[in-house]
Amino acid sequence: MKIGLDTHPAAPAESYFQHLAKLLSEYAPQHEYVVGGEEGEVFDIYHGFRCEAPAVSRRGRGVTVLTVSDLRFLHDPRLFDLSERLFRLRRYRQALRSAARVIALNASAREELAEGVRVDPRKIEVVMPLGVSAEQASPSEAELEFVRRKYALPEEFVLMVGEIGDRCRQPAVFEALLATGYPAGFVVCGRRTPCSDRLLAFARRRHAAARVDFVYEFEPRELAAFFRLAQAFVHLPEASAGASVAPVVEALRAEVPMVLSDTPVNREAAGPAALYVHPEDSAGLAVALERTLSDERFRREMRDRERHRARLFAGRAVAQRLSEIHAALQRELDSVF
Repeated sequence: MKIGLDTHPAAPAESYFQHLAKLLSEYAPQHEYVVGGEEGEVFDIYHGFRCEAPAVSRRGRGVTVLTVSDLRFLHDPRLFDLSERLFRLRRYRQALRSAARVIALNASAREELAEGVRVDPRKIEVVMPLGVSAEQASPSEAELEFVRRKYALPEEFVLMVGEIGDRCRQPAVFEALLATGYPAGFVVCGRRTPCSDRLLAFARRRHAAARVDFVYEFEPRELAAFFRLAQAFVHLPEASAGASVAPVVEALRAEVPMVLSDTPVNREAAGPAALYVHPEDSAGLAVALERTLSDERFRREMRDRERHRARLFAGRAVAQRLSEIHAALQRELDSVF
């Protein structure tokens, strides 16, 4: 079969598709894989990452596989006016209903596609690793030390990355850190928001502002170093099918013990390789953070679990899962023609 891969970025960068095509070629070399393709090029299967008419036309018996990465118009309607929501819903329904297979990035998204967009659940597959970037080589000791010095990071710190939804969790996490009595710093990486000012004001009231560091601008390639330097990682998004698992997977790859909000998406990604809390439970958050920071036996156990869990997001695991989907489609095509 000749299989085309779209180059429109879903979550990974465009180079990810070149990497994916290479992995697929190694795992299922009986097929030809083309990234992008010329106008009018013919494919047996075309894998798109846009819920609209594919950029490359197909003829003959070609079928489409669509990966859905953005369902914000369903679970966060405040971001769209009514006309745009209706337009997106109509466009998604048309594209997804005509696709032979639809790939969701988690089980919650699968349910939203089936119920909110009315896609036949029998043709929806879940391939969570498609929502994260390809694994890179671990930073060297020299690279880690460079990042530590560049951003004046403390020797030990708890890490939070990005915006944590509409509700600010950072002061609660810092308060939990103070409650543990563990002398670690608190590093927040991401775009500046009102949460930053609230956290700093809270830290000043507790006479602990020196323990808080903000990193608003950094090179994307440096993010892996932050995870590997951290003593613990805390990620408390609200329950949402659109919540990104990329930070959780980065923590798994770095083998940094983590505390996550107890949501279906987080549990689907991290499984038994994390502690889960309800963000409003300040006492439970403090207990989980203290165990994550202070219990060395528990930390070793969690690192082992993370190492095992991270394999689910390895490139070969993605290639194997996609090859299974392609093979099933090939059997269906062969039965028709």
